[in-house]
Amino acid sequence: MVAIAIFSADPAMRRSLEQLLREDSTFSIIGVVDNPAAISLLIDQNHVNVVLADVPPREQLADWRIRHNQTAFVIFVDGADEEYSLNALYAGARAILPRAAKPDEIVTAIKAVTNGLAVLPSELLPMLLSGASLVGELLDDNDADRARLTPRELEVLAAMADGVSNKAIARRLGISFHTAKFHVAAILAKLNADSRTEAVARAAQLGLVML
Repeated sequence: MVAIAIFSADPAMRRSLEQLLREDSTFSIIGVVDNPAAISLLIDQNHVNVVLADVPPREQLADWRIRHNQTAFVIFVDGADEEYSLNALYAGARAILPRAAKPDEIVTAIKAVTNGLAVLPSELLPMLLSGASLVGELLDDNDADRARLTPRELEVLAAMADGVSNKAIARRLGISFHTAKFHVAAILAKLNADSRTEAVARAAQLGLVML
């Protein structure tokens, strides 16, 4: 039995997903919520294998990645938002599906992620690759670190190179302090750096920033 929690701020989407899951006896619905923060409470209080999340806030993705890395997240996205889709992948989503995904595609994605697989619809792949290439033509083959930085992370990295604090980064980019802090931590991890200074130096070597 696969234990599943559902988040969506859209009542119609919540009803549709709940109805779909109830039609499959191998799925057990742990909870259906309209507040993304409630997902963490459900996971803390229950055993949840999979979360179906309908366009959750970006900062919530970061929080879920940190707190619930044993839970598989299937994220529904608006097809036109390539940056959000990339960030969802880097935030640890196991599957990315368009909001208009067919019922059988959703069921297949759930079963795939519970078996340790990742799911990316073919129609979404060109968009994601295109979005990644905009970040810097996805670099030389030997610079894998650069390829993993999202457009938003490159913006944060540029601010770090300017010596800007996390609070100032948040103000500059119009994001929350928590999200800015998450992006900085992600950049340090991807560049294998122990400090902001080391990350900026490494980024300069890779040609990601100009000092």
